[in-house]
Amino acid sequence: MMKNFIKQKLHESITFDLLESMMVDEDYPSHFDMDHFKSLTSFNSRITYCNENLKRISSGSGRIVYIIDDTKVLKLAKNKKGVAQNEVEIEYSNYFEIKDIVARVIDYHMDDLWVEMELARKATKSNFKQITGFNFDDYCAAINNYYYDTNPRKGYKMDISQDLVNEMWENEFTYSFFQFIGDYGVPVGDLKRLNSYGVVNRNGEDTIVMIDYGLTHDVYDSYYS
Repeated sequence: MMKNFIKQKLHESITFDLLESMMVDEDYPSHFDMDHFKSLTSFNSRITYCNENLKRISSGSGRIVYIIDDTKVLKLAKNKKGVAQNEVEIEYSNYFEIKDIVARVIDYHMDDLWVEMELARKATKSNFKQITGFNFDDYCAAINNYYYDTNPRKGYKMDISQDLVNEMWENEFTYSFFQFIGDYGVPVGDLKRLNSYGVVNRNGEDTIVMIDYGLTHDVYDSYYS
């Protein structure tokens, strides 16, 4: 299970617009040296090196996100909030049951100071339906209702036909997210945000994955309730 200290840190969900791979047409700095980056021992030295050699695509109160190349991003923690979010993603990415629905962690600092993660293209409602077979709004309604059917928390039900819900239970992708909600105690709010998802290529096919999956009920109850 998650390390105990994560309950003592504030989770901040970073949202950012992922770039379509076809739009990332700038040359990536050829002189970025991952081995050198790993040898840096202070936040100031890490951020200076990244700013000089990588393209920054997002910055929140907890982390800064850079593109390393056309397959990877670097999430650099700025404080304890960023460290906590990194730790959750590192741990969850190792769970076999959800490895197909979350962006993969490729490498990380032993103290969770940074995470090297699979780069995803931007998810849109159009490519979400094309890849999964379901409208994003219908998907949100289904996971929302399942969440409030299975959790003793106050919330509202969304309108969706039972036949469509039954169809989603027979679909591998949507079933995996029902299971994710039921088994991992994940609040449904982030799961209903389109920018929580991205598109990656797995085994030659595009698939939808979560790119920001650090919020748990433990963290939420400790810091937001």
